[in-house]
Amino acid sequence: MGGSGKTFLIAVLTAGVFSLEARGQCDGKPAPDGLSWNFDEKEKEGFSLGGFVSDIFTPQIVIDTKEIRAYVRDPRFRELMSRCGDMRAIDGIYLKALRIAEYHTGRALFLSMMAVLEHQKVALKIPIVQSLALPLTFEEDSLFKARVGNLPSRVYTDSPVGKEGDKDKLQHFFASAYLAYAAESTDLARTTGNLVEWGEASFVVGGADDPRDKRSNRHGEAFGRDLLSVKTLLPSDYLTLPYEEPED
Repeated sequence: MGGSGKTFLIAVLTAGVFSLEARGQCDGKPAPDGLSWNFDEKEKEGFSLGGFVSDIFTPQIVIDTKEIRAYVRDPRFRELMSRCGDMRAIDGIYLKALRIAEYHTGRALFLSMMAVLEHQKVALKIPIVQSLALPLTFEEDSLFKARVGNLPSRVYTDSPVGKEGDKDKLQHFFASAYLAYAAESTDLARTTGNLVEWGEASFVVGGADDPRDKRSNRHGEAFGRDLLSVKTLLPSDYLTLPYEEPED
């Protein structure tokens, strides 16, 4: 076999191996190289006496929030997303949140929301002082940028082209899902979502009442409502649904 033939054969074999690895990772099973969506981000951190003592006095929800955010920041998460796609990555965030929350659905939805917040601060329009910046995540700048940089951006088929895409739609989706699940009411989730949209347009600097945000809210409402009955549902089951703006 000539040199070009050998090169072609090597390329085919390499592509086949990568395809098998990607398939393993993307269907939830560990790939031959050991990488899977269920990786433990604590593996790289090691034991820290200071961290151990600090955790003793830190509320569990704060510890869990740090853990899910570290998961999203991890280079392994970005690598898996590049192989399996953004929709699979969104499911991965929720499934990891479920494991952290010991499969308490409401807590997992809240952690998912905290994992995808893409605003570090919100600037409010205030009379006299003009604007006031309120912190939302309390993360260090470097950690915030690394996490947001890893967030899935292709949430919908019509997501804008570019690295930002529809990253902001994830917080709408998971917040609405959490409200609908916790209150056992899509009506409350919808009312709250509409109020948030109105408040963003009225009081947030650069804010707008965005119909695409409302689509994410509606999908989240349905996801949270249906999780009350069926615990095995995933975000991708709803983010891929067709949508028509209902009459409120």
